[in-house]
Amino acid sequence: MIWVYISKIFRFLDPELSHNIAIFLLKLNFYPRPKVTNVLVKIDKMMLKNPIGLAAGFDKNGEIIKPISNLGFGFTEIGTITPNYQYGNKKPRVFRLSEDRGIINRNGFNNDGMVKVKQRLIKYRNVYNTQSNFKVGLNFGVNKNSPNRIYDYELLASNLSSYADFISINVSSPNTPGLRSFQSEKSLTDVINSVYKGLKNEKAKKIDIPVFIKISPDLKIQDLENIINVAIKKNVTGLIISNTTVDRDLSLKTIHKKESGGLSGRPLFKKSTEILLKANKIVKKYNAKLYFIAVGGIEDSISAYIKILCGAHLLQLYTSLTFEGPFIVKNILNGLQGLMERDKLKNLDKVRGVAKTFAEAERIASTGLK
Repeated sequence: MIWVYISKIFRFLDPELSHNIAIFLLKLNFYPRPKVTNVLVKIDKMMLKNPIGLAAGFDKNGEIIKPISNLGFGFTEIGTITPNYQYGNKKPRVFRLSEDRGIINRNGFNNDGMVKVKQRLIKYRNVYNTQSNFKVGLNFGVNKNSPNRIYDYELLASNLSSYADFISINVSSPNTPGLRSFQSEKSLTDVINSVYKGLKNEKAKKIDIPVFIKISPDLKIQDLENIINVAIKKNVTGLIISNTTVDRDLSLKTIHKKESGGLSGRPLFKKSTEILLKANKIVKKYNAKLYFIAVGGIEDSISAYIKILCGAHLLQLYTSLTFEGPFIVKNILNGLQGLMERDKLKNLDKVRGVAKTFAEAERIASTGLK
């Protein structure tokens, strides 16, 4: 019960301050350890204890990997990491939209940089090996003032991928000027080639590691199709759908709705899910294989099930953790098991990607298969 009150207190604090306090408490091992039933899932070469992960942005610097596992998550994504330390954008840069259950941030890849994160990863790997069913992903980005942004990705892959179970290429944050232009066909190919070159480096020697591309929810359909074409040609493992949105035409109520930056949480749910649906249809059209990690507005078992019905293989959340508190993974997994029993499913593969529209996915999640 104490954690319910602590979560409520956090909502009255400045959002970046409350985030820093949460990191501090987790580092002190002051947090609950929910008993979560494992729901094993295999993605590419990875076996995970369950399909729910913590999205990039929470543990930017790899400080609390084990506590995140203890909260019940099946995986985590550290970062976004850049080669050099970066303060990020001027504060205030995080705004809580309480009435909308969302957050706007314009952090700007604030992180400790590659060297310090690497030290923490080495320390973690000395205790917990890569055979664990809790997986650690690394989210790679670029320094704002980098003289060669493409090379930043090679540098990160070369130096850090040995300590990762998968890597995520961030080309979609709205808070680093010009970054989203890397989603164009030519630029994205260059970025992926840079990552692969880093993976072949003697330091890494991990060319077979799963690689995901994190994309924007604000893409036009042709741009999405181009990204998928590149991903298929370059043997990318999958897409993370999606990053935050700059769209404000979402009936927002909270006073901070006009702040610049990327919007996450409940207001992003439908938009990011519709991009997931489109991506699933395109991949099916090409008879190709890409795994989808769905992120954006997942806050309960119904929203999680909708993402799966629209094609998701794995799920990520962040904003809802700040609103719902540390038992969110347990609650979602328990709810998903109840929905599976209702729909007489032994596993989720039978319904993954069956929805043709968002409305159909909502209906199935609410009333069951018919």
